[in-house]
Amino acid sequence: MSFSTQAARPKSFVKVDGTRFAKDNKPYYIIGANYWQAMNLGMENGNRSRVLKDLETLKENGFNCLRIMAASEGPLGEPYRMYPALMNAPGEYDENVFQGLDWFLDQLKNYDMTAIMTLSNFWHWSGGFAQYVHWVDDSRPIPYPETNGDAFDAYSARIYTDSSIKDTCQKYYLNHVKTVINRKNSVNGIVYKNDTTILAWELANEPQAAYVQNAHEVVFHWFDETAKFIKSLDENHLVTTGTEGKHGKDWFITMHKSDYIDFTSAHVWVENWGYYKSNDPSPENYQRAANFMLGFLQDTSDWSINILKKPILLGEFGMARDGWTEISKYDPKAPVTNRNKYFTEIANKILELEKKNASTGLMFWAFAGVARPDDEKPSWVGDPPHEVPGWYSVYDSDIETLRIFLDHSKQINNEEE
Repeated sequence: MSFSTQAARPKSFVKVDGTRFAKDNKPYYIIGANYWQAMNLGMENGNRSRVLKDLETLKENGFNCLRIMAASEGPLGEPYRMYPALMNAPGEYDENVFQGLDWFLDQLKNYDMTAIMTLSNFWHWSGGFAQYVHWVDDSRPIPYPETNGDAFDAYSARIYTDSSIKDTCQKYYLNHVKTVINRKNSVNGIVYKNDTTILAWELANEPQAAYVQNAHEVVFHWFDETAKFIKSLDENHLVTTGTEGKHGKDWFITMHKSDYIDFTSAHVWVENWGYYKSNDPSPENYQRAANFMLGFLQDTSDWSINILKKPILLGEFGMARDGWTEISKYDPKAPVTNRNKYFTEIANKILELEKKNASTGLMFWAFAGVARPDDEKPSWVGDPPHEVPGWYSVYDSDIETLRIFLDHSKQINNEEE
């Protein structure tokens, strides 16, 4: 089946309608995937044929939205990062990478898909906040979490907590935001801020809470100032945060209460947060993870809908392949018994919330498509460069996993009909 020729192109921008989304005057529910590697794959010397195969697979399985990076920071040579970077120094762009993003956005139109554009990253695998901090203060190297533990979080958070550098960091970052929003697509001539393919601007991937004096006030100021700046440039698109929600209700509200934030963001990571062990086959291990996830989805939905009166999107979730067989959990051939059960429970919970106008959809982490961990490097699977390839990747061969989303798409769309 080919969707890449005469498919319908998006006609209008996605808007907020109460606590859900609407597009072309109809409810718009997100069945989404993280495809963070899009702009690098979309480069002329990237892997465009792979992208088209991946988009075909996603479209066939009901997907309508992808969350992608619209930022990466150099310089070349730093560890654990995606290369080549979009921006190698403040204001200095690699036009080939930008054209990769142009091309990818143009392809999405052919599949009637939208994109959430992530404008920076708290974590280091794309450069992100830590690189902005280092550009302003290079007195010591970036304390990468692989070797420095918790020191990285405080270092990266200096982008909004360190009064000696934060204004300059913000200037560099907002200049990037402005550059992206005002970018004229080299393929189709559409300025990004006028492109209906873009669903929303996301401030960053997983900005974290801070632990400084007046922390809530300091962090709110950054979220509010940044979102206001985006809205001053672009009245067409929605704005969200990219946060996880793991810091509890008070931080969730602080990060989302700005009038310039249109909808809230939640990510749930049971293994990373200590609620699941992928090498443990016991029912108790799985149930502990599922119970936490269900409570987390309900709590974040309640905070968003009942307190903030804003729509909520589950922007990330994932689970490793079964790690208790003779096959490594990083091997694409390893079973996905628990993953499929877990993804089904998430889809069912999101459907329950969608029926109450208490969720706008879900996006799994992350799609590897036809790529495999043992491909020539960089393989651009679903796992960023700092992680073991194959940890959370979903492949085109994971037919039963993808069918969960196709079924979800049919359920929610039938509900609306």
